Amino acid sequence: MRLPIARTTTAFVLQVAAAVFLAAAGPAGAQDDLRGFQLDSEYQLFLQGREAPGSQLYLSRTAGAFLVIADDLSSPVLVSLRNQAIYKVQLLKISPAGEDTLDLLPGALFGTPAPFRQTSTGVEFTVDDVRAQLRKRPSLAGEATLEALYDHEPGYRRSANAYQTDAAVVAELAELGAGVEVRTVFGTWCHVCERFMPRGLKVHEQLRESPLRFSYYGLGDDDPWGDAEVDRLGVTELPTAIVYRDGKEIGRYAGGPGWTRPEVSLRNILRENP
Repeated sequence: MRLPIARTTTAFVLQVAAAVFLAAAGPAGAQDDLRGFQLDSEYQLFLQGREAPGSQLYLSRTAGAFLVIADDLSSPVLVSLRNQAIYKVQLLKISPAGEDTLDLLPGALFGTPAPFRQTSTGVEFTVDDVRAQLRKRPSLAGEATLEALYDHEPGYRRSANAYQTDAAVVAELAELGAGVEVRTVFGTWCHVCERFMPRGLKVHEQLRESPLRFSYYGLGDDDPWGDAEVDRLGVTELPTAIVYRDGKEIGRYAGGPGWTRPEVSLRNILRENP
Protein backbone atom coordinates (compact mmCIF):
# COMPACT_ATOMS: atom_id res chain seq x y z
CA MET A 1 0.00 0.00 0.00
CA ARG A 2 1.56 3.31 -1.09
CA LEU A 3 0.96 6.70 0.50
CA PRO A 4 -2.18 5.74 2.46
CA ILE A 5 -4.37 8.46 3.85
CA ALA A 6 -4.94 8.63 7.59
CA ARG A 7 -7.85 6.69 9.05
CA THR A 8 -11.11 8.55 8.61
CA THR A 9 -13.61 9.20 11.38
CA THR A 10 -15.72 6.31 12.58
CA ALA A 11 -18.89 7.98 11.39
CA PHE A 12 -17.58 8.30 7.85
CA VAL A 13 -16.30 4.71 7.85
CA LEU A 14 -19.67 3.41 8.94
CA GLN A 15 -21.47 5.55 6.36
CA VAL A 16 -19.27 4.08 3.64
CA ALA A 17 -19.77 0.55 5.00
CA ALA A 18 -23.51 1.01 5.08
CA ALA A 19 -23.52 2.28 1.51
CA VAL A 20 -21.50 -0.71 0.35
CA PHE A 21 -23.84 -3.12 2.11
CA LEU A 22 -26.91 -1.44 0.65
CA ALA A 23 -25.49 -1.41 -2.86
CA ALA A 24 -24.53 -5.07 -2.63
CA ALA A 25 -27.71 -6.39 -1.11
CA GLY A 26 -30.52 -4.06 -2.07
CA PRO A 27 -33.71 -3.78 0.02
CA ALA A 28 -33.83 -5.93 3.12
CA GLY A 29 -36.08 -6.87 5.98
CA ALA A 30 -35.30 -7.48 9.64
CA GLN A 31 -35.18 -11.27 9.28
CA ASP A 32 -32.60 -11.41 6.49
CA ASP A 33 -30.13 -14.24 6.03
CA LEU A 34 -28.12 -13.39 9.14
CA ARG A 35 -25.07 -15.58 8.73
CA GLY A 36 -21.31 -15.31 8.63
CA PHE A 37 -20.69 -13.03 11.60
CA GLN A 38 -16.94 -13.03 12.14
CA LEU A 39 -15.16 -11.82 15.25
CA ASP A 40 -14.13 -8.23 14.59
CA SER A 41 -11.46 -6.12 16.29
CA GLU A 42 -11.94 -2.79 14.50
CA TYR A 43 -14.48 -1.56 17.02
CA GLN A 44 -14.83 -1.39 20.80
CA LEU A 45 -18.01 -1.48 22.86
CA PHE A 46 -18.57 1.14 25.54
CA LEU A 47 -21.46 0.90 28.02
CA GLN A 48 -22.47 3.93 30.08
CA GLY A 49 -19.33 5.67 28.80
CA ARG A 50 -16.89 2.93 29.86
CA GLU A 51 -15.24 0.21 27.80
CA ALA A 52 -17.07 -3.08 28.30
CA PRO A 53 -14.47 -5.73 29.24
CA GLY A 54 -15.05 -9.17 27.78
CA SER A 55 -17.52 -7.93 25.18
CA GLN A 56 -17.42 -9.45 21.70
CA LEU A 57 -18.26 -7.81 18.40
CA TYR A 58 -18.94 -9.79 15.23
CA LEU A 59 -19.38 -8.34 11.75
CA SER A 60 -21.28 -9.87 8.84
CA ARG A 61 -20.73 -8.08 5.54
CA THR A 62 -23.42 -10.23 3.97
CA ALA A 63 -25.99 -9.16 6.55
CA GLY A 64 -24.65 -5.61 6.78
CA ALA A 65 -24.69 -5.77 10.55
CA PHE A 66 -22.77 -6.09 13.80
CA LEU A 67 -23.64 -8.65 16.47
CA VAL A 68 -22.84 -7.29 19.94
CA ILE A 69 -22.47 -9.68 22.90
CA ALA A 70 -21.77 -8.34 26.40
CA ASP A 71 -22.51 -9.57 29.93
CA ASP A 72 -23.91 -6.17 30.93
CA LEU A 73 -26.54 -6.14 28.19
CA SER A 74 -29.84 -7.92 28.81
CA SER A 75 -29.44 -9.77 25.50
CA PRO A 76 -27.14 -9.77 22.47
CA VAL A 77 -27.90 -6.95 20.04
CA LEU A 78 -27.90 -6.79 16.26
CA VAL A 79 -26.83 -3.37 14.91
CA SER A 80 -28.11 -3.35 11.34
CA LEU A 81 -26.33 -0.78 9.18
CA ARG A 82 -28.58 -1.78 6.31
CA ASN A 83 -31.83 -1.13 8.19
CA GLN A 84 -30.44 1.67 10.39
CA ALA A 85 -31.89 -0.06 13.44
CA ILE A 86 -30.98 -2.29 16.38
CA TYR A 87 -32.67 -5.54 17.34
CA LYS A 88 -32.49 -7.77 20.39
CA VAL A 89 -31.24 -11.30 19.70
CA GLN A 90 -32.16 -14.52 21.46
CA LEU A 91 -28.97 -16.03 22.86
CA LEU A 92 -30.11 -19.59 22.12
CA LYS A 93 -30.58 -18.64 18.46
CA ILE A 94 -26.86 -17.89 18.04
CA SER A 95 -25.02 -20.83 16.47
CA PRO A 96 -21.26 -21.44 16.04
CA ALA A 97 -20.39 -21.67 12.34
CA GLY A 98 -16.61 -22.08 12.19
CA GLU A 99 -13.51 -20.39 13.53
CA ASP A 100 -14.57 -17.14 15.27
CA THR A 101 -17.78 -17.23 13.22
CA LEU A 102 -21.45 -17.21 14.27
CA ASP A 103 -24.78 -17.55 12.48
CA LEU A 104 -28.18 -16.34 13.67
CA LEU A 105 -30.87 -18.98 13.33
CA PRO A 106 -34.33 -18.15 11.95
CA GLY A 107 -36.42 -16.24 14.46
CA ALA A 108 -33.39 -14.96 16.36
CA LEU A 109 -34.59 -11.34 16.46
CA PHE A 110 -37.27 -10.27 18.90
CA GLY A 111 -38.83 -7.17 20.36
CA THR A 112 -39.35 -3.80 18.73
CA PRO A 113 -36.51 -2.45 16.59
CA ALA A 114 -35.01 0.81 17.76
CA PRO A 115 -32.94 3.45 15.94
CA PHE A 116 -29.28 4.12 16.52
CA ARG A 117 -27.45 7.41 16.16
CA GLN A 118 -24.25 8.11 14.28
CA THR A 119 -21.91 10.62 15.91
CA SER A 120 -18.42 11.94 15.24
CA THR A 121 -17.01 9.24 17.54
CA GLY A 122 -19.07 6.23 16.49
CA VAL A 123 -22.52 4.71 16.79
CA GLU A 124 -24.74 5.16 19.85
CA PHE A 125 -27.84 3.23 20.89
CA THR A 126 -29.76 2.36 24.05
CA VAL A 127 -30.82 -1.11 25.22
CA ASP A 128 -33.09 -1.28 28.29
CA ASP A 129 -31.83 2.11 29.50
CA VAL A 130 -28.18 1.09 29.03
CA ARG A 131 -26.34 3.58 26.82
CA ALA A 132 -24.00 1.83 24.35
CA GLN A 133 -21.43 3.04 21.85
CA LEU A 134 -19.36 1.36 19.15
CA ARG A 135 -16.08 3.21 18.64
CA LYS A 136 -13.19 2.63 16.29
CA ARG A 137 -10.36 0.79 18.07
CA PRO A 138 -6.94 2.49 17.95
CA SER A 139 -4.48 0.80 15.60
CA LEU A 140 -1.70 -1.37 16.98
CA ALA A 141 1.30 0.96 17.15
CA GLY A 142 4.98 0.47 17.95
CA GLU A 143 6.79 -2.79 18.61
CA ALA A 144 4.50 -5.80 18.38
CA THR A 145 4.74 -9.56 18.78
CA LEU A 146 3.06 -12.25 16.73
CA GLU A 147 0.72 -12.94 19.64
CA ALA A 148 -0.16 -9.24 19.98
CA LEU A 149 -1.01 -9.09 16.28
CA TYR A 150 -3.31 -12.08 16.55
CA ASP A 151 -4.97 -10.70 19.69
CA HIS A 152 -5.56 -7.29 18.11
CA GLU A 153 -6.62 -8.60 14.69
CA PRO A 154 -8.50 -11.94 14.89
CA GLY A 155 -8.92 -11.83 11.12
CA TYR A 156 -5.14 -12.11 10.73
CA ARG A 157 -5.21 -15.46 12.55
CA ARG A 158 -8.07 -16.75 10.39
CA SER A 159 -6.27 -15.73 7.20
CA ALA A 160 -2.97 -17.19 8.43
CA ASN A 161 -4.65 -20.50 9.17
CA ALA A 162 -6.10 -20.56 5.66
CA TYR A 163 -2.80 -19.85 3.89
CA GLN A 164 -0.91 -22.83 2.52
CA THR A 165 2.84 -22.26 2.51
CA ASP A 166 5.30 -24.10 0.27
CA ALA A 167 6.69 -26.68 2.69
CA ALA A 168 9.91 -27.16 0.73
CA VAL A 169 10.60 -23.41 0.73
CA VAL A 170 9.91 -23.14 4.47
CA ALA A 171 12.30 -26.02 5.12
CA GLU A 172 14.96 -24.26 3.06
CA LEU A 173 14.43 -21.06 5.03
CA ALA A 174 15.11 -22.95 8.24
CA GLU A 175 18.47 -24.04 6.78
CA LEU A 176 19.36 -20.56 5.51
CA GLY A 177 18.19 -18.58 8.54
CA ALA A 178 21.29 -18.35 10.75
CA GLY A 179 21.84 -14.73 11.80
CA VAL A 180 18.78 -13.53 9.87
CA GLU A 181 16.12 -11.12 11.15
CA VAL A 182 13.01 -10.08 9.21
CA ARG A 183 11.60 -6.77 10.43
CA THR A 184 8.14 -5.88 9.16
CA VAL A 185 6.61 -2.40 9.19
CA PHE A 186 2.82 -2.46 8.87
CA GLY A 187 -0.42 -0.70 9.77
CA THR A 188 -3.51 -2.48 11.05
CA TRP A 189 -5.47 0.23 9.19
CA CYS A 190 -3.78 -0.83 5.91
CA HIS A 191 -5.99 -3.01 3.69
CA VAL A 192 -3.00 -4.46 1.83
CA CYS A 193 -1.54 -5.51 5.19
CA GLU A 194 -4.87 -7.06 6.15
CA ARG A 195 -4.91 -9.13 2.97
CA PHE A 196 -1.28 -10.24 2.68
CA MET A 197 0.50 -9.93 6.01
CA PRO A 198 -1.16 -13.00 7.59
CA ARG A 199 0.69 -15.09 4.99
CA GLY A 200 3.98 -13.90 6.47
CA LEU A 201 2.69 -14.58 9.97
CA LYS A 202 2.02 -18.18 8.94
CA VAL A 203 5.63 -18.45 7.75
CA HIS A 204 6.79 -17.03 11.10
CA GLU A 205 4.72 -19.63 12.96
CA GLN A 206 6.26 -22.44 10.97
CA LEU A 207 9.79 -21.16 11.62
CA ARG A 208 9.51 -20.63 15.39
CA GLU A 209 12.08 -23.36 16.05
CA SER A 210 14.50 -22.13 13.38
CA PRO A 211 17.35 -19.60 13.76
CA LEU A 212 15.32 -17.01 11.82
CA ARG A 213 13.97 -14.13 13.90
CA PHE A 214 10.98 -11.90 13.15
CA SER A 215 10.04 -8.49 14.56
CA TYR A 216 7.13 -6.15 13.83
CA TYR A 217 6.55 -2.41 14.02
CA GLY A 218 3.06 -0.94 13.68
CA LEU A 219 2.24 2.56 12.43
CA GLY A 220 -0.47 4.29 14.43
CA ASP A 221 -3.45 6.36 13.34
CA ASP A 222 -1.96 9.84 13.79
CA ASP A 223 0.35 10.83 10.95
CA PRO A 224 1.69 7.29 10.33
CA TRP A 225 4.07 8.45 7.60
CA GLY A 226 5.59 10.92 10.02
CA ASP A 227 6.73 8.09 12.30
CA ALA A 228 10.48 8.23 12.95
CA GLU A 229 10.86 4.53 12.12
CA VAL A 230 9.43 5.13 8.64
CA ASP A 231 12.08 7.76 8.01
CA ARG A 232 14.89 5.72 9.56
CA LEU A 233 14.12 2.65 7.49
CA GLY A 234 13.07 4.44 4.29
CA VAL A 235 9.68 2.75 4.17
CA THR A 236 7.36 3.93 1.37
CA GLU A 237 4.99 0.99 1.04
CA LEU A 238 3.13 -1.34 3.40
CA PRO A 239 3.69 -3.95 4.49
CA THR A 240 7.49 -3.76 4.13
CA ALA A 241 9.72 -6.60 5.31
CA ILE A 242 13.39 -5.69 5.71
CA VAL A 243 15.78 -8.63 5.81
CA TYR A 244 19.00 -8.41 7.81
CA ARG A 245 21.89 -10.85 8.08
CA ASP A 246 24.17 -10.24 11.04
CA GLY A 247 22.69 -6.76 11.40
CA LYS A 248 23.21 -5.69 7.78
CA GLU A 249 20.29 -5.20 5.40
CA ILE A 250 20.43 -7.64 2.49
CA GLY A 251 17.03 -7.04 0.89
CA ARG A 252 13.38 -6.25 1.37
CA TYR A 253 9.98 -7.16 -0.04
CA ALA A 254 6.92 -4.94 0.10
CA GLY A 255 3.28 -4.49 -0.88
CA GLY A 256 1.00 -7.07 -2.44
CA PRO A 257 3.52 -8.35 -5.03
CA GLY A 258 6.21 -8.94 -2.41
CA TRP A 259 3.85 -10.61 0.04
CA THR A 260 1.85 -12.80 -2.35
CA ARG A 261 4.23 -15.67 -1.52
CA PRO A 262 6.32 -14.21 1.33
CA GLU A 263 8.25 -17.42 1.96
CA VAL A 264 9.42 -17.38 -1.66
CA SER A 265 10.35 -13.67 -1.51
CA LEU A 266 12.38 -14.29 1.64
CA ARG A 267 14.02 -17.45 0.27
CA ASN A 268 15.11 -15.62 -2.88
CA ILE A 269 16.75 -12.84 -0.85
CA LEU A 270 18.63 -15.35 1.31
CA ARG A 271 19.77 -17.35 -1.72
CA GLU A 272 21.13 -14.23 -3.38
CA ASN A 273 22.90 -13.13 -0.19
CA PRO A 274 24.46 -16.25 1.37
